[in-house]
Amino acid sequence: MTGFEKHPSWAELNRLADGELSGDRRRRVATHSAACSRCRETVSYLSAVREAAGEIRHPSPPRDLLNDVIESRQAGQRVILPAAAVDLPKTRRAPAAAAGLALALAGGLATVLAVSEAGAGSSDLTFDPRVPRVGEAIEVTYRAGSLLAGQDRLRLRVRARKADATTPRATMGRYVELDLHPRGDGEYTTTLDLSADVAYATFSVEDPTGTLLDDRGGRLWDLLSHDSRGQPLLEALRQQFLVLEMRDWPAAGEGLEQMTYLYPDRAEGWSRQLAHEKPILLPDEAAASAAKHREIFRDLQDRALALGTPPPEEIASLTRYAMALSEEEAAAYWLDRLEAVEPLHPLALSARLLIEAGRGDLEALDFLEEVWTSSGARSAVVYRGGLAYASRIGDPEAVRRWALRGLPLTSDHEWAVQASLAMVAHPETREQGIAEVKRLIAHLAEPDEAERPLHLTRQEAQRQSTRLIRKLQARFGAGLLASGDVKAALRAFDGAESLGGWQPDLYRWRAEALLAAGDTEAALMDLARLEADPLLSRDSIGSLIESLPPRLDGAVASRRPQAVREMIDRLRAELPTPRSVPHGELVDASGIARGLEDVLDNRPAVLFFWDRRVLDSEAGSVVVADRHLVDAGLQLLWATPEPHSEVLRAFVRGAGLTVIPYHDPGAALAAEVGEWGAMGCYVIDRAGRIRARTDNLMEAVRLLEVLEMETRAAA
Repeated sequence: MTGFEKHPSWAELNRLADGELSGDRRRRVATHSAACSRCRETVSYLSAVREAAGEIRHPSPPRDLLNDVIESRQAGQRVILPAAAVDLPKTRRAPAAAAGLALALAGGLATVLAVSEAGAGSSDLTFDPRVPRVGEAIEVTYRAGSLLAGQDRLRLRVRARKADATTPRATMGRYVELDLHPRGDGEYTTTLDLSADVAYATFSVEDPTGTLLDDRGGRLWDLLSHDSRGQPLLEALRQQFLVLEMRDWPAAGEGLEQMTYLYPDRAEGWSRQLAHEKPILLPDEAAASAAKHREIFRDLQDRALALGTPPPEEIASLTRYAMALSEEEAAAYWLDRLEAVEPLHPLALSARLLIEAGRGDLEALDFLEEVWTSSGARSAVVYRGGLAYASRIGDPEAVRRWALRGLPLTSDHEWAVQASLAMVAHPETREQGIAEVKRLIAHLAEPDEAERPLHLTRQEAQRQSTRLIRKLQARFGAGLLASGDVKAALRAFDGAESLGGWQPDLYRWRAEALLAAGDTEAALMDLARLEADPLLSRDSIGSLIESLPPRLDGAVASRRPQAVREMIDRLRAELPTPRSVPHGELVDASGIARGLEDVLDNRPAVLFFWDRRVLDSEAGSVVVADRHLVDAGLQLLWATPEPHSEVLRAFVRGAGLTVIPYHDPGAALAAEVGEWGAMGCYVIDRAGRIRARTDNLMEAVRLLEVLEMETRAAA
């Protein structure tokens, strides 16, 4: 990357657009922008804003801004403003450098700039009044692109998060659904009322049947709560970051820049920024960053000490900041202060749990037991910790106890499944566990509309529910088998089988059950299915096959062709409609940008978007996946928003990875394919078409290898 290890800051690009950079700095930024499409488009965008807005500039906030904001909040003033009123095609949202710019973009300029985007077949969502106050009705206008044009009416789907929301990021809080009514020229409107406690909200639009969905390419539209001056509230920026950090790291980093700019006297933005940037810095950059942050931390600490008793959230942020800086004495001090004012604060609990876990799993479980019974902190977080540690130490009584305690607290299906199956495994609670499993299956079969994520159509959500049901059914059968009830286990396995799909875990468990029941002939087909699966080695199922009587030598092999055909048919039945790969660019290790088609080079591939800062624990599965694909003559491609650096190369070497990372500048390619989530895997066939997307890398490997089996069979 010419002239820069990293992109210039938004402020530098803005100054270049305004003609305010000079000398060597101007040459460096201009040279970089000439070679970088992301930064070049940002400069063009800012230039368009400058021309349309006339003399709008970006003044520094007044010294007493923070005090004024605090006073306004205490007076109950709240404003909701679009987080990004306009996005030109393929342009990342830049953080607002001042309230003036935010208000300008939310005003008349938004309409002018959005017209060209809609004219290109894109869609847009706008709000009126553009700076509404809480309690006012907000008119929402959707300008339909080609996907949803011509519909009689549409539906606006909303997720709203409170300032202290801790709900799962996929569902993102309270659900609101409204009809959008046509008013001509491809526009649809509705009226929205958001309560005063909403900090952040996101939106998607779909047709009345839930079949066609516009989720803005996976990014969604969003709103932030603002104060009376048009400045985003700290709580709103926090909720936005918590949602984006697991989905879009570059955008999350931009939000942190905005947080530290607007709230320089609050520790939260600085502590999160340090943790966000720390893993990708070179050693000298990391040292310089740490020195800067230590200076900021000391200043913030002095300010907090001068207050006497800062708010609990500020104490928590100072604790996180000190931990991230390895300032052990300061971290211990602020943790003690946090426990003194709010002993059940999640950070206080998690910090003490880490300390106890360092001594051992039993100590961690004892700590959680004390928290639950003595302090009254009976939350889903404590319950999950208790169930997890009880399972780790293998104490069936503790597992049963925690499962019973926490089941009413969780709306997370995965934890509810674990708790239910834990009860099935224990004789005293087996009947209750079975009843709970049946209740979960019934719920998943008729899911609540409010549980459907904004980025899933009804059909996609139903497919997801079906996969969850059959997984639960199979695990339920495994639990019954472990308890000794073979007949009930076989009934559960047959129920999972009736839901279709390719289920290797089911085949293994059912083969074990059939062999235990003495029905060897029936087990042969499941054993053949296991042998046909490309991800399973003969060694992994050898003990089951070796248990067969000598007279059945070759019986499994004779059924293998049928099992292969069945596997192909079952996996193909669940594949969505193929679509072409986008024309995005990736940067290789030498700094050369190449189109995705060139990178693929007409070879089938699994393309996965993976940020090591979020999921470095996945390195082992990447090694296995790469080996599988290379042995099959296929390829694994890794796209990451992280630039090439010695830190990244050291990580690749240390993790034993053989796959080479490609830099996805600004996560632009991820946005092109509609990527959502921390790790998305795309199966790309020989024709250069995207055949499937999954969160599980090994599932993607299986799909690609099976598609290749089908291609070879057809040839």
